[in-house]
Amino acid sequence: MIIFLLLGLTTSYLYSQDEEIELYGISATWDDSYREWIIYTADEDIEGELELRWGATDNWKEWEYELEEEYGTIKMKWHNDPSQWEVRGDGEIITMKTKWRGDFTEWRISDGTINLTLRSKFKTHLEEWELSDDKYGKFEMYTTYERDVRDWEIIDELNEEISFPMKMALLFTVMYHTTPKL
Repeated sequence: MIIFLLLGLTTSYLYSQDEEIELYGISATWDDSYREWIIYTADEDIEGELELRWGATDNWKEWEYELEEEYGTIKMKWHNDPSQWEVRGDGEIITMKTKWRGDFTEWRISDGTINLTLRSKFKTHLEEWELSDDKYGKFEMYTTYERDVRDWEIIDELNEEISFPMKMALLFTVMYHTTPKL
């Protein structure tokens, strides 16, 4: 009986360690710069970071993120083409590409098997974003305060098929294309 109880507790502990991270929000670390961000999760004790890889320069093409044991990089795929990006993390490569040339309000995000379409709810107002369908669950991002892109709320109800690097691709796409490069 004791062996089964210990086995059950160990299994429960291991399962809780593998649970997906639920994103809750993101905030610029500084009021006058968008180079460093704090990533919030549903667990108040877990926070992460998203920051320019070369913070002392004006190179906005390479980023790094870290949250718990998750670490990865985000890079512009081609020099001076902000319509294509890659997230590399946890052995995955996630691509982000605009659906239409010159239109930064709708994006295709893919890991090679799962394809998501992220879009702004409005073409001229980029403060609310969502997935175009709910096949993999619900994901929405919107500013905490109207016309203030320093703080974002996230509704992350994506299922377990969506990896953390793919969630970072969603979060980054919204953050990068709606904030000034200060």
